[in-house]
Amino acid sequence: MEKEVIDNLGECLRVDIPVALVTVIDNGSSSRGQSGAMMVIWGESESCGSVGGGSLEFWVMAEARKCLAAGLSREVSFTPETEGELVNSCGGTTRLFIRVFYSGPRLIIIGGGHVGLELYHLALLQGFRVVVIDDREDFIDHARFPKAEIVLADDFDKVLADYPITKDCYITIATRTHATDEQALEAIIGSEAGYIGMIGSSSKIKEIYHHLLDRGVSRENLDTVYAPMGLNIATVKPKEIALSIMGEILLVKNNGSTEHMRTVKNISY
Repeated sequence: MEKEVIDNLGECLRVDIPVALVTVIDNGSSSRGQSGAMMVIWGESESCGSVGGGSLEFWVMAEARKCLAAGLSREVSFTPETEGELVNSCGGTTRLFIRVFYSGPRLIIIGGGHVGLELYHLALLQGFRVVVIDDREDFIDHARFPKAEIVLADDFDKVLADYPITKDCYITIATRTHATDEQALEAIIGSEAGYIGMIGSSSKIKEIYHHLLDRGVSRENLDTVYAPMGLNIATVKPKEIALSIMGEILLVKNNGSTEHMRTVKNISY
């Protein structure tokens, strides 16, 4: 069983799926899971291994998903007498440690031009792992993006067809042409990405949307796209455009609002 737990943990890490490893620290001298017992929890309902079964395991899985949602590891204690309906006939307090393996947010920059380069620098400052994709080899090398996790030079639809996109992925599209923007958007629309944004004028975006609708993309999926991407800070400078885009990404990621902080705090004096 331990090998299966470790194998599942390793596979989650390999494909970049957030996963929690739960280990029994002290079983409270009860017949529940012995010290050192392990299980891994990932996805909506996937798990492997056991820390004792019954109400303890049900409770631990719920706690592990809370930790996964927050991206935090912590020690937890289970006492049946304090868990209401989750009462277990085995007495004592069981201490467990939930270790979250959470890769953190990833910014996928589709288009390594001026705006893409500025987004790369801002993303690193905000703790994002960065992937840069472009179909021009001279725009996509490690000398230009030295701290990027991955740099890929190929056709956008080919690269994105096989790329694992999760809810922790935030994607910006700013390629060299309208056609390649459309190609990239079509490849990722409807994915689990936490954010999809595309640069461009109103006329360009309408044209691309009409093309995608004609090819069967739903309006519901198009409505999830931030286009033109970025907050309205009235600028045409690449550095400032990138800042407006990063601001919008953080707003979406952190469930923020576009209000000024002085409005939010509403300080009286």
